[in-house]
Amino acid sequence: MIDSTRRGYILVALSLALVFLLGISGLAIDVGRMYITKSEAQSFADSAAFAAALELDSTAAGITRAQTAVSNNPKKWEFQNDDFTGVQTAFATAAAGPWTTAPPNPPTGYYFARVQTTVNLPMYLMGPLSGRTATIAAAAVAGRAATSGTAGGEFPFSPYTRAASPDNASDPFGYQVGNDYTLRWGAPGDRTTCGTDASQPNLSSNGKIRGYCCVSQSAADLRQAIVGGQTDPVNIGDPVPMDNGAKNTEMSAIAMRVEEDTDTTSTTYAQYLSNGTGNGERVVMVAVNNGAPSYTNVGFAGFFLLNDSAYTGLKGNDSACGEYIGTFVQGAAGQGGSGLAPGGSGAYHIKLYQ
Repeated sequence: MIDSTRRGYILVALSLALVFLLGISGLAIDVGRMYITKSEAQSFADSAAFAAALELDSTAAGITRAQTAVSNNPKKWEFQNDDFTGVQTAFATAAAGPWTTAPPNPPTGYYFARVQTTVNLPMYLMGPLSGRTATIAAAAVAGRAATSGTAGGEFPFSPYTRAASPDNASDPFGYQVGNDYTLRWGAPGDRTTCGTDASQPNLSSNGKIRGYCCVSQSAADLRQAIVGGQTDPVNIGDPVPMDNGAKNTEMSAIAMRVEEDTDTTSTTYAQYLSNGTGNGERVVMVAVNNGAPSYTNVGFAGFFLLNDSAYTGLKGNDSACGEYIGTFVQGAAGQGGSGLAPGGSGAYHIKLYQ
C-alpha cells in the first residue's frame, strides 16, 4: 500500500508536471503559429513582388498597376482568414536598390519591386511572459532577368535591324517604339508597306529574303508556329534561318493568332493596354537579325500584332507589319519600352531575387 506521504508527493509532482506540460504545449503552439505565419507572410511577399514586377514598364501607369497588383493579392494569413495590413511596396532600378516608394515620373528603368509586410501575431504563452504579440516580418524582391536565348516560342519572323538607318538612334535596333516595322517582306523579299521601312532602299537589298524564322519552312509547320508558338530555340549570335517562299496561308494564320486574343480590335498597343481586356496573344517576341549575308540574331524585340483586319485579305506576296513595343518580358501585361537595360538581349523573364 502507498502511505499518505507518498500519495501527497505524487500529487505535487503530477501537478508540477501538468503545469510544465501545459507550458511546453503552449510554447509549441506559439512557435508553430509563428512558423506558419512566417510562411504565409513570405508566400504573400513573394507572389506580390512577382506580380508587381510583371507590371513595371518604365511608365507611371506601370507603377500604379504594380501597386494595385500588390493590394489585390488574394493571399492572407491565419489560414486565409486575415488580410495583410502592414504592407510597403518600393521600387528600384536594380535588385540591390536603392529603394523608393515614389519613383520619378517617368520611372525610367524602374523594373524591380520590393514588397515588405509585418504581422503582429498574438501569443498564447509567450505573450504573458514577454509581451502580447510577436512581430513576424517578410520581404521579397522581384524584377527582370535578361536571357541570351529562348527555348522556343518566338514568333516565326525575323525583322532586320535598323541600326544603320535608325528611326531612334538610342534604340539598340534603331527602332522607334510605336512605329510599324516589317515582319515579313513582300515578294520577292524587297517590298514593304510597313512604316519607314518602305523608304529605306538599303533594307530591300538584304538578299530578297521574306523573313521566316526558327522553324521548318514547310507551310504547315509555319502555320503551327504562328498560331501556337512551336518554334526552335534561338540564341544571340546564332544564324537566323530565313526563307523566300510565298506561303499564301500564313497571312490568315497571323489573323488567326490575333483572333486568339480577347482584344482583337485595338489598333495600337497603347490602346490595347488602356482597354485592359487582352490576354497577351497579340504580344510576340521576335529575333532581330543584322541582314545579309549572315542574318545573325543580334537580340530580341517585342512586337504587337495589328488587328485582324490588317492581315485579313493579304496574300502570300504581300508584306506583314507589326508595331514595335520595345523589350519583351515573358508573361507581362505591359512591356518595357525601348532599350536593352538592365543589360542583356531585349528578352527578359521575372525572377525572385530575395
